[in-house]
Amino acid sequence: MNISINLILGVLAIAYGLYCFVQRKIAPEKIEKLQTMIERNGEKMGHSIHLFGYTILPIVTGLLLLYAYFRR
Repeated sequence: MNISINLILGVLAIAYGLYCFVQRKIAPEKIEKLQTMIERNGEKMGHSIHLFGYTILPIVTGLLLLYAYFRR
């Protein structure tokens, strides 16, 4: 069985993005990086930066990697 690195990284990136999204909804006060971003940038901007960097970006990257894997 020949498994590509794109498939593995794509699935892991999507799983990480979804995990971060669930953590933000369940217990955002336990995420140290989120709290640091809120302290530095304010409430709204800190949440926005964390959402983009730790949820949206990994999911989009994972989808692009899966697309590259299945396109070949």
